[in-house]
Amino acid sequence: MKKHYDIIIVGSGVAGLSTLLYLIASEAYIKGNLSIAVIAKGAIDETNTDWAQGGIAAVAAMQDNYEKHIEDTMNAGGYVNDIHIVKKVVQSGPAIMHDLLDWGICLDKKTDGTFDLVKEGGHSEARIWHYQDTTGHALQMALTNNIPTTQKLDLKTNNTVLGIEKDINGIFHLLNYHNETKFTENLSCDKLVLATGGLGTVFEKTTNQSIATGDGIYFSHHLGAKISNLSYIQFHPTGLYKEGPISFLISEALRGAGAILVNKIGESFMHQYDERGSLAPRDIVSRSILSEMQKTNSSHVYLDATKVDTIYLATHFPNIINKCKEILNLNIFQDLIPVIPTQHYSCGGIAVNEYGESTIAGLFAIGECANTGLHGANRLASNSLLEAIAFAKFATSQLLKKTVLTSSIIASEDIKLPKYKEIERLPIQKIISNHAGVTKSNKGLNIGLEALYQISDSAPFIEFDINNKDAIKLWENHIILELSIMLIKDALEQKKNIGVHYNVDLLLFS
Repeated sequence: MKKHYDIIIVGSGVAGLSTLLYLIASEAYIKGNLSIAVIAKGAIDETNTDWAQGGIAAVAAMQDNYEKHIEDTMNAGGYVNDIHIVKKVVQSGPAIMHDLLDWGICLDKKTDGTFDLVKEGGHSEARIWHYQDTTGHALQMALTNNIPTTQKLDLKTNNTVLGIEKDINGIFHLLNYHNETKFTENLSCDKLVLATGGLGTVFEKTTNQSIATGDGIYFSHHLGAKISNLSYIQFHPTGLYKEGPISFLISEALRGAGAILVNKIGESFMHQYDERGSLAPRDIVSRSILSEMQKTNSSHVYLDATKVDTIYLATHFPNIINKCKEILNLNIFQDLIPVIPTQHYSCGGIAVNEYGESTIAGLFAIGECANTGLHGANRLASNSLLEAIAFAKFATSQLLKKTVLTSSIIASEDIKLPKYKEIERLPIQKIISNHAGVTKSNKGLNIGLEALYQISDSAPFIEFDINNKDAIKLWENHIILELSIMLIKDALEQKKNIGVHYNVDLLLFS
């Protein structure tokens, strides 16, 4: 018999696990009246959250206030953010930090016992709560350590969702595949939370985990949910310049500590492009780096941390110090760090309301896969972890409400294994990276779209083979192709340059 749950959460990063922790604190769960399943694509901690370095933006310092954080968020987002959402999330910051401390997160403190808040690009004040340069890992551990072991909670790790449908009674049906045992199962739920993260692997290089293939956005689109601003892709200015699809992130907090960007002859260049220098918002810094690379005919620029106080550097950035040594044999106390803008975060995604609910009743999206209106056209550094926890909290009241029956897509009793187009991943990633990167043009976007259509038209449909060791990767390639087409079509529909969207053929820029 198909197992039914009140709520299924897909994803085990900050968005998914925060939602879980708020739900299990409810009276319904405590009384045993709420059944929940969490489906994780990899291990419980194999998430983009675990890799996050910078921290969590929340007002706390005496010289800071909500109005400053709101203004910084709006300014970074090109003032196309949803002001109601910005105010709601920013004002939830202190309560969110209180919840995190209750969950046991470890955060850095000064010698006087106060929290060590730091400053990042685009922020007017030091408001970033952190643990060294591994805040995401500290957060993931705190969330994971609070997961209970009860009969009312099923935790399914190393599972991939292969299909989602919604029946005429408003019930969601999922086809779940266990990556290791090759076992498939059909599940159902009254309400479904997608916390599946971003779509970094659409690009040739990303700071995301390899499992970030945009699955939640793909399924939401096929259910008929509204997807908005999918082309609002934020590139982190300082991805470590190295070979391979996954780039190690050099935290913005390092620039907040005094590191500066220099070109290949060691000259500081950012003040030529923006008065805020190396601490300008990420979209501006990324475009400035590309411009400087072109001007100096170089493949990358450098981040110079050699003037940062050595004790501060050692205590606040041990992960970056170790990774630079491990990957490129660099001593960042003495050596320049080669960096290049790298795909980092999706500012668009599944359109949701102030409670995280999509345009499909009962379907919620939280975290990077969602477009809440907080980020506008460009995410302010360290706002994403705050957003994920805040929306997990906002969504809880709606998730606990009795399901309202709605007419929707009719699902069969069991979802069959999907068919998908047999394609290679790298050609798609190269097309997107070359034609839909930091800067774009109408000609390039149209060339890219036509190339993607050619790949799609020439690819044969094959059935999902549960015994094929590459089955999941092939399935993900199919998702990547479809999302790539959606992304370029969205970019072509953008009417002006704003935030992360910069098309050289558009005259308006604001």
